[in-house]
Amino acid sequence: MRYRSFRSSIRYKLSVFLMAAILLPIAASILISYFYTKHSLKEDAIRENSNTIRQGATSLIGQLNGMNNISLHAYNNIRMTNSLYNILVQGRSDFMIENNIYSGLHAIEQSAKDIQQVYLYSDLADQSWLLIDGYLKRGPGGEGLTGHFVQPLDKNDPFLEPPHPSHNYGMEEFPFSPSNTVFTIHRPVYRAPLKERIGVLSVDFKLDGFSSIMNMLYDKGEENIYLLDDTGTAIYTSREEEIGTKPDYAWLRHARYSFAGAGYFDWSGDDGFNGIVVFEKFELIGRIWIVAKQIPDSYLYSNASSVLRINMLVLLTFLFIAIAAALIVSVMVTAPIKRLTESIRKIKLGKLQFDSLERSDEVGVLGSAIKNMVDTIDNLIMRELRLELANKDNQLKALQAQINPHFIFNTLQSIGSVALHHKVPRIYELTSSLGLMMRYNMNTDEPVVPLSKEIAHVQAYLELQQQRFKDRLRYSIEIVGDPDLSTSVPKMILQPIVENCFKHGFESAEQAVISISVADGGGMLGITVTDNGPGITPERLQELQLRITRGNPGGTEGGSIGLINVISRLRLFYNDKAAVTIGHAKPRGFSVHLGIPLTEGAVHHESADRG
Repeated sequence: MRYRSFRSSIRYKLSVFLMAAILLPIAASILISYFYTKHSLKEDAIRENSNTIRQGATSLIGQLNGMNNISLHAYNNIRMTNSLYNILVQGRSDFMIENNIYSGLHAIEQSAKDIQQVYLYSDLADQSWLLIDGYLKRGPGGEGLTGHFVQPLDKNDPFLEPPHPSHNYGMEEFPFSPSNTVFTIHRPVYRAPLKERIGVLSVDFKLDGFSSIMNMLYDKGEENIYLLDDTGTAIYTSREEEIGTKPDYAWLRHARYSFAGAGYFDWSGDDGFNGIVVFEKFELIGRIWIVAKQIPDSYLYSNASSVLRINMLVLLTFLFIAIAAALIVSVMVTAPIKRLTESIRKIKLGKLQFDSLERSDEVGVLGSAIKNMVDTIDNLIMRELRLELANKDNQLKALQAQINPHFIFNTLQSIGSVALHHKVPRIYELTSSLGLMMRYNMNTDEPVVPLSKEIAHVQAYLELQQQRFKDRLRYSIEIVGDPDLSTSVPKMILQPIVENCFKHGFESAEQAVISISVADGGGMLGITVTDNGPGITPERLQELQLRITRGNPGGTEGGSIGLINVISRLRLFYNDKAAVTIGHAKPRGFSVHLGIPLTEGAVHHESADRG
């Protein structure tokens, strides 16, 4: 119960408001900054990595072209008798040509630093030669190519053997033969112009050339990169254990089978990878190659996460500051209000004593007003007790004669404030309506008022009647079009007409309906009041209409004092320019229509009457 009371207190609401006013903008700023940073990082990463992969693909094209050109050295010096090409054409295998073969293979070996060994096979001589680190080995037949060489579809193209452990092409092991993973280009050599194969030149390349290029394209330990051929075999990858294999990742298949030659895509798959993939394809040596790079979200957004953590620390700091500030401010602001509520609670218990607040702000003014009210009530109670001992009737009359009407209005306002404080808004509404009516009636210095004030007055009157009749009364005030509600009219022209509705119209009605409408009708301001009562007889209606037409509405017979009074005052203020029409309402009831002129003369006449 106490917790619920605390939650409904001003201190609680003020504390919550202050914390929300501080924290919500900061939290919104942090979230907007975080998502904007993530978006910017992603866009920058895609742009930078696309350029990097494109440049890397250009370097790889140069690397592969260089390898391919080295394999074409078999056709060098084709016009020289002792060239490799002519040795293969002649099918020679005697030891006289060993030096020539050594020179040719050694020149190939020295053409690139990442060549591990060079192998040559002669179809006509059925002999093989292998050069490793400057040492030449000779062997019969071409068993070294068995299982390694597959004839390419285009006879002019070499066969590219994916990375594999180096071997001696079936020859005896070299005592110093290194064991490395190599990428081999097997180049068939054909006799020109018959296109008859006369041999094969195989060059084993270490992966250092690929490694030096690929290592510049990714951040080791954070990202992964792949170079695949059109069979899906990894020529090089940051995961060394997958070199020479066919990695079967869904994201990699998506990149390979994409129709785009380059691009990127977001990926969130079952293989545990969440991030973006940037890829570039290129065609070379009769094959389609692809370079694909993995960029995990955890690495891509690491800076954004760091910024978020810093912002969260800032948010927590401001949270503690906001809590402290909210508590301090709420205590300072609400402490005098709590004193007021405690004093009012004592007043409810009958202790008519109120300690004044030494403050000059609004709370101090409110405290002074309540103290004056309590002192006044206390004095009234004591006076009433003293007078009651003498004469109750005379005491009541004397007290009523002594009470200042303005004090009653102020007291009604105070009662309304107490009602609001105790969450009884209906009492506040009724006291406000009654107070407005009293102030309106007591203001004798203002015989002419704006129409808006007259409407507000009659609305307050109807609010009080609504409380009396409950569901038996329904009323409406309708402003039709855009009439000038600042138009000056004589005071108290609507309430007497509405009072007649209650006097003569609702004795037997199950539900009373009163309608008031205000409209601008071409130089005349029209006000119509209708009810659904029994109305009047045709004879009585004809009599009243005749008296209005003759300009002699005087007389009080028939209980129409209020209506007659209104007609007389309108004639007094507007002469014959004002119009009053009465009649039956449909489907039943009584209707009164007032026509008020909006001309300059009418306004001038009103001003003269006021004087």
